Amino acid sequence: MDLTPSAFLAFYPQFSSFSQGVVLTEYLRQANARFFDYDEDTDEARRLYVAHKLTLYAAVCLPEGVTPSPAVIASAGRGAMQEVASKKVGEVSVSYNTSSSVSASVSTGLADLKQTIYGLQLLSLIRMHGFAKYIP
Repeated sequence: MDLTPSAFLAFYPQFSSFSQGVVLTEYLRQANARFFDYDEDTDEARRLYVAHKLTLYAAVCLPEGVTPSPAVIASAGRGAMQEVASKKVGEVSVSYNTSSSVSASVSTGLADLKQTIYGLQLLSLIRMHGFAKYIP
């Protein structure tokens, strides 16, 4: 059985005020297509996938009521979560990992999993159960 908006929001009520219903619907469609076996772990993978994608979307989307101009749209993605590749304390220096590889066992469609806590949980679940079960 496919994950529905009401089932997702019952599990993750913190997303209930998310105003972009079309985005939620699209991520649910993707989750249902990507994770197609029917058991408890599949349901958990679907929920984690949608929560991960909504978290990433919320980090880069325009605030409600802001008029989208080219400058505002261009700045919306700034400040998205990035993995720190290296740091230095004296004379302060930080480098961010810009590679998109997570693992040889994870498709490029899931390369951003390290960027949210939901994604890390999903990555753990994928590694625990194997590539073939979750990635068509």
